[in-house]
Amino acid sequence: MDKNFKKNKAAKAKAEEEALSSILCWVAAGSVLEFFLILLNRYWSHYRVAEIQFRVGPLETMVKVMAFLFLAAAAGGAYWWKKEGMKRRLPLAVSLVTLGASAGCFAAWLVGESGIVALSTMVPGIVVLAILYYLYQREFFLVACQSALALMGIWMCDRGLGGSQEIFCWLYVALAMVLVAGSVWFCRLLQRNKGAVQWKGREVKLLPKEANYLPLYVGALVSLAILACALISLPAMALYAVVVAWLLVMAVYYTVKLM
Repeated sequence: MDKNFKKNKAAKAKAEEEALSSILCWVAAGSVLEFFLILLNRYWSHYRVAEIQFRVGPLETMVKVMAFLFLAAAAGGAYWWKKEGMKRRLPLAVSLVTLGASAGCFAAWLVGESGIVALSTMVPGIVVLAILYYLYQREFFLVACQSALALMGIWMCDRGLGGSQEIFCWLYVALAMVLVAGSVWFCRLLQRNKGAVQWKGREVKLLPKEANYLPLYVGALVSLAILACALISLPAMALYAVVVAWLLVMAVYYTVKLM
């Protein structure tokens, strides 16, 4: 009994250490990417009079070149990560940061300031979702992902509908709806397989057998409805309030489940 207790305690301590290391890695990578995007926005969109020559000359060329260089670096990082068995954090961090930097350069080049600002808004949200993944229940993580897609849709539609960026709002909402619908299919798959999926010939447990899937399906419906309402320009503050209220209700529900 004592030996099993010590073994379980050691395994739990190791799992907690792994989770903390992963969280720190996500925070560090997010901070580096956010700093790059802020710096890019400063010199691309808010340049001073003395910097005009630099902005319309070298910087414009550099951003176009860096967009493809960072994309190649992201592909190299992804290959490195796969070669290492998809367990090392550094290759994954390199791949994600360079992919985000490439997206930032393409956004500056093709969209302008609003594209950079949108990416700068997404980065902290992704880091928060990663922290939830390691610290909280997986069911709540899925609910939070659905709600995050809805919140970003509200933000984009509130800023872009009726303006020159309207097409990007429609594209984002369409993609977000596909992802939310995909989460329903994924949850249905997990429900049929008692929380597990088959990966490379072995069973991977993602959710507990006793997981309640109803909040996940309701969360998907809420997110889809919010995205549709954002497209028809309903008041953004009311839509934000609905999503935040839903997240608070789910946070309380899953916290009570832990007790």
